[in-house]
Amino acid sequence: MKTNRMTSVALGLILLGFVGCATKPAVTTTTLRERARDAMWQERYEDAESLYGELVAKFPQDWRAQYGFGASAMHTGNLSESRQALEIAHTLRPENRDIALDLAEVMYLQDDRNGLFQFLRDRAEARSDSRDWLLLAEYSLMTEDPDSAQACVEKAMIIDDASSAQTWLEAATLSERMGDLDSAMIYLRTAYTIEPANTIVQERLRAHGLVPGPTLAMPNDPA
Repeated sequence: MKTNRMTSVALGLILLGFVGCATKPAVTTTTLRERARDAMWQERYEDAESLYGELVAKFPQDWRAQYGFGASAMHTGNLSESRQALEIAHTLRPENRDIALDLAEVMYLQDDRNGLFQFLRDRAEARSDSRDWLLLAEYSLMTEDPDSAQACVEKAMIIDDASSAQTWLEAATLSERMGDLDSAMIYLRTAYTIEPANTIVQERLRAHGLVPGPTLAMPNDPA
């Protein structure tokens, strides 16, 4: 009887162990994604790289996983892995601007100027978006090519539909950095025409000695 009772207790403990194992929560794909996003948001880039790496291994065609891995790897300095992942993400989602921005930055950090400018120019020429030309202008300035930068800014302003002051503010900033203050003021006055209540535009105009208000002449105004 004693032996039977001991056997019963042992079997009971074993069964409880199995139940405990069965009820222990598994790390699901959803949980893994949440942990990866949290690590990225908290700037724990090494953790994010590891977690996104697990996702990429499971789902290589998942552009979000590739992008997360590429972005986090860029911050940890693993530039080759970062570029490969971002190139995959960009192929899967070519219209995603955030992916393009990070891919360009990785190319710049790798000092691959030929690859960088070929990528940016191809993107700018394939799309009718002034921001792409301004990005090309930005990197042209960063690599000490102000002539190309100015040409890109002018191209961007031709393409822009004057729907937002932000594009013209960026063009003004680039022109100021190139020492082209006349163009900078024209771009700022255009920005003011688009969004006269924009306080940033107003402050930038005042920095050039212009007073925002109804009397501020339009760039193409004969007055």
